Amino acid sequence: MTLRPQSRPVHDLPPERPRRTRLAETVGSWRAALRIARREVTRARGRTALVLAMIVLPVLALSFVAVSADMARLDPAEKMEQRLGNADAELRVVSQGPVTQNADGSVWNAPEDRIPETVTVDDILRLLPADSRVLPVRRWLPLPLRDGTRARDDVPATEVDLADPLAAGLVRIHDGRVPTKADEVALNRAARRTLGVDVGGVLNARDGTRSWTVVGVVELPESLEPMAFLRSAGEPSGSLNHDTVFLVDLPGPVTEDLFRHLNRNGVVVGARVSAPSSPVEAVRPLGNSLGAEEIGTGVLVGGLGLLEVVLLVGPAFAVGVRRRRRELALVAVAGGDAAQLRRVVLADGVLLGCIGAAAGVALGVLSAFAARPLVEEFVFQHRFAGYRVWPAALGVIALVAVLAGVLAALAPAWTAARQEVVAGLAGRR
Repeated sequence: MTLRPQSRPVHDLPPERPRRTRLAETVGSWRAALRIARREVTRARGRTALVLAMIVLPVLALSFVAVSADMARLDPAEKMEQRLGNADAELRVVSQGPVTQNADGSVWNAPEDRIPETVTVDDILRLLPADSRVLPVRRWLPLPLRDGTRARDDVPATEVDLADPLAAGLVRIHDGRVPTKADEVALNRAARRTLGVDVGGVLNARDGTRSWTVVGVVELPESLEPMAFLRSAGEPSGSLNHDTVFLVDLPGPVTEDLFRHLNRNGVVVGARVSAPSSPVEAVRPLGNSLGAEEIGTGVLVGGLGLLEVVLLVGPAFAVGVRRRRRELALVAVAGGDAAQLRRVVLADGVLLGCIGAAAGVALGVLSAFAARPLVEEFVFQHRFAGYRVWPAALGVIALVAVLAGVLAALAPAWTAARQEVVAGLAGRR
């Protein structure tokens, strides 16, 4: 005789709980788990400090790099502010025929067979409105020096009349004064360290024909590499190259007509206002945009940091679960199911991950601001424009830290949910 299971009347089945009720129970369960985690954090201070240290350190390092990189990226307006100083525009002669340029004059198209050999200040003045002033600047000139009987490496030099009012905002003076004579020179801090010469010292040319007296320590904000500054005689000497520019002071604003007039005569213009649109806009540098290589590097570094946190913090959570066996068993006796036991352990990872992320990001931002002068001089070798952070990157770093805390507590949470209640109450494994 075969017994068939009798079907249960529909009215005897337990009613399905509404979705809103299940959500409220889940929220309440997490709230209770977070309260238990907060109590455990204050009770086990040694383990809490260890876990936080392992979470905070990589978050601090990543936040420091992100904030420093964001401050180091200058937009075209900030770059132009460093390049112009008190001038209205920067002119660069690149051709004897018409040229096209992008908005800030950093990219241009010019016929390669029509590059002029020399250009004088009078040539520039003829292209500008009346009452304009011009200051020539020659950059990256080799300065061969000799130290006793030993030849030094060439130091790049900038030839400009820094005593001219037009150059007042071009450099920053740290010590002494700017050169006012042909036998005087100023150095930046990197060149002073490289040459071992301070204000009042003497630099000798490699051929022994002349020498210069160091009269000041100045810097060009756009380049902190070793550099010397010589007094300009007023006209660029020697052949013209693309590193020879002319700073101009105009009687009026830089207009679109002036842009086009100078471009027709082979002059590239850099000004605080954007140049008229041209075909070169299509190849304009992307500025603050990130390339695939930078994104891939960031993902790799973030992934390695996440893996490091999970591998180091996971054992600490496992030790905490073993020490809390009786507490977790009491939760099970009080009616807690396996999911609630997992939430109790996962809440430790969520809470410590949030605390570590907040502390690491805050310390990373503060350390980036504090170390900014050193990072400018020894890493990026140019001055930053302003203090700012990178909210998107910091948000991702914080989320990765929280995720790392949760993943580190995941395996101990599953272990805690599978332990025997009686063994936990007795304190046995």
